[in-house]
Amino acid sequence: MKLCHLIGLSLVLSILMGCVTISPRHPEFTSKNILDIKVGMTQKEIEAIFGSPDRTSTMTMGTKTPDPWPGLIYYYDIRKNQIGKDKHISYTNTFYFVLDIQPPLLRSWELELVYPERK
Repeated sequence: MKLCHLIGLSLVLSILMGCVTISPRHPEFTSKNILDIKVGMTQKEIEAIFGSPDRTSTMTMGTKTPDPWPGLIYYYDIRKNQIGKDKHISYTNTFYFVLDIQPPLLRSWELELVYPERK
């Protein structure tokens, strides 16, 4: 392969990689749809708005109260890029569900990053 072809290929790949790295991860977290979040939503309703979570876990919540309850936690990790080059998690949007009610219902949430609405 000629040197000019290698240089051209590397430029094209650099441009493509640059486009991927500036794409937001979980763009569905916008200033508009976060206003739709309500206590008591099901996990399916949250998934319909924000997609599948990156991670989930279960734990006992309310351990300092007389009646602790089992909880389900959804984590939406927002990294610096989408291609996995940077493994550092910059922000995490978290949803906490009560598991002893079926279907599990949203009890609370924490949002660390929300994207502005695009016009």
